[in-house]
Amino acid sequence: MKLTCKQMTAMATDRAEGALDVTSRLAFDEHLRTCDGCRAYLRQLDLTRQALRRIPTPEISPALNSALMDGFEKWAAAKGGSAALEGASPRRFSPWALLGVIGTVVLLVAFAHERSQAPQDWMIGGGLALAAVIVSSLAGRFAVGIVLAAVIAAIAAALVGGSAGAIDPGTGAECLMTELFSAAVVAGAAWFGVGRGSRATMWGALAAGGVAGALAADAALQVTCRAHLASFHVLAFHLGGVLLVAAAALTVLMSGRAQARP
Repeated sequence: MKLTCKQMTAMATDRAEGALDVTSRLAFDEHLRTCDGCRAYLRQLDLTRQALRRIPTPEISPALNSALMDGFEKWAAAKGGSAALEGASPRRFSPWALLGVIGTVVLLVAFAHERSQAPQDWMIGGGLALAAVIVSSLAGRFAVGIVLAAVIAAIAAALVGGSAGAIDPGTGAECLMTELFSAAVVAGAAWFGVGRGSRATMWGALAAGGVAGALAADAALQVTCRAHLASFHVLAFHLGGVLLVAAAALTVLMSGRAQARP
């Protein structure tokens, strides 16, 4: 049984966990002996696993936990009083932004010329889509930490999903434009969805929608882009598009905060 590189990427996790049967394992190892790209891909997976194992589990002492909870309760009480004085509280959820994310993913995948059959690609794409949904649901309460979390999700997907391969400028330009267009569409939907909120809420919605839209496009590209297995392409264009939108979102957030100051 001869395996293709796409089949190898789908079986890589099972091989590392010892879940392949004897025939599949022999075919896997035979392909690996003659394919530099797949060897590089497996080394990248192994390095990622090792890095994740070295991340220490954070420990919070009972005293620190109590102090944090007290601080949060005081902050929540102060924010609640401020919102009551303004006559309305900012919305925490924008259904329009959520619809924009779902519509983006569905349309990009449904109308793609080709789609990956590798389960790993669909799992990574699903994780990015979930991140986009979470970000879109915070369109009325958006902060810098959410931008950084979204960028980390895109970086993780790029490191896990890519392998050796050259950059294709033509395909890369298409991917980048797809992410920027999706960011603009979902940002507009989020802005519309929060209605006439405070200025800070409107700017937050715009930033959240943009980042959610870029992540949604990144999710779809994980299974529709013909160059999604090339790590350099993914880092330069898929992750690059998310970083561009994240930088714009941070600029919008900083601008909104500056204008909100008395």
